Amino acid sequence: MARPREFDEETVLDKAMELFWSKGFEKTSIQDLCEHTGVHRGSLYETFGDKNDLFLAALDRFRHHSAGKLFAVLEEPGNPKEQLSAFFERLIESSMDNAKERRGCLIANTAVELAPFDPKVASRVEASLLDMENRFYSFLLRAQKEGGLKGKHNLRELSRFLVGVKQGVHIMAKTTTDRKTLQDVYKVALSAVF
Repeated sequence: MARPREFDEETVLDKAMELFWSKGFEKTSIQDLCEHTGVHRGSLYETFGDKNDLFLAALDRFRHHSAGKLFAVLEEPGNPKEQLSAFFERLIESSMDNAKERRGCLIANTAVELAPFDPKVASRVEASLLDMENRFYSFLLRAQKEGGLKGKHNLRELSRFLVGVKQGVHIMAKTTTDRKTLQDVYKVALSAVF
């Protein structure tokens, strides 16, 4: 009879996600994962499969949990321009909080590190970016109904543009600690939208 698990899978997945986010896939060894999660190698393999399977599960977890927290401000009632500004301020704040690690966004990092070489990873990155695009689209649809958008671009184009701005801010935050530089980026984006 198999022994019952002595760890919480969700907690282990969160710890693995944090480690992959900080070090990247290639620089994270199985031993690193064992030490960071406190789970023995055999139990990790038995529960999650190999390192790649664990990484894919961590990407899924990130998509379903972390992104929702950041986008929550866009789902609340309020002035759309102020909400988008608050969204980017939160993004900058979280990037500046991690200034020592400069870890950026797990999805952006993965897009650069692995997506060109691994179709399973690429599909997860694509799904995450599409999820972000759809969240921005829902927000912009509401803003349009309230009459606050410029009419130059369609909502899908603007949504994709905002995904690019968001990911760009994450990447820039890996190399600068100057908050104003990051704010300048999103202020131009606000002027394109409102």
